[in-house]
Amino acid sequence: MKIQKIRDLTLIDLGQEKTVVVACDSCGGIGLKEHDVLKVSPFITGKYTARVAIFEIICSGAEVVCLANTICNEMEVTGKKIIAGIEEELEEAGIGKIVLTGSTEENFATFATGFGVTAVGIVENKNLKVNNVKTEALLISIGQPKVGEEVITSVKGDIASYDVLKGLLCYDKVYELVPVGSKGILYEAQQLALNNNMQLILNHNAQIDIQKSAGPSTVVIAAIEECFFQHINIPGNVEVLGRLKVK
Repeated sequence: MKIQKIRDLTLIDLGQEKTVVVACDSCGGIGLKEHDVLKVSPFITGKYTARVAIFEIICSGAEVVCLANTICNEMEVTGKKIIAGIEEELEEAGIGKIVLTGSTEENFATFATGFGVTAVGIVENKNLKVNNVKTEALLISIGQPKVGEEVITSVKGDIASYDVLKGLLCYDKVYELVPVGSKGILYEAQQLALNNNMQLILNHNAQIDIQKSAGPSTVVIAAIEECFFQHINIPGNVEVLGRLKVK
């Protein structure tokens, strides 16, 4: 069995032209407990932490089939609120009927909110959009980098959406999609170029902070055919970051 680690993804080749894709994320100190740094409902914690793992799977071209939550707090009431947030995010992603499983901490009292999530997807190899840039491409960003309270107060169009991602995945001329998290746009763009053995040429006139954290994947970068980009309307905040050139 062939297993690869690429970016934040684990790829398991099942044979028969299918691959399992695994992604995870974690969150600590965000909730309503005594020692939480950012005071928000655990519902928000669950919702946006789940978003990160779901985005990773969807951007790879895979279909999410299972999501596991590991909650480092009691079920009553923190755990239930986190799970409710996860369930709302699954509904927004259009995958509310998948298997949702997990665990909580019932043996010891906790004084800060902690939560991890693992998403599992399956994809036919012909649809896998990982290390899929075979020719020169335009590199764009969708959404704005936001973190913490900025995420909570964002409005529609500020951050990358499931509808936009799923629309882009339908096109062969969209070669690869990569969610951006805490390491920022520049880091993910550099990793995308490195993994595809391409050279990154930045657009220094881009009006977006490529160093800032994008929190729970509020930005997605896309490698796309330049001519195709000129003829497609992508909703939301879109910025040309530069190009990927063959070395």
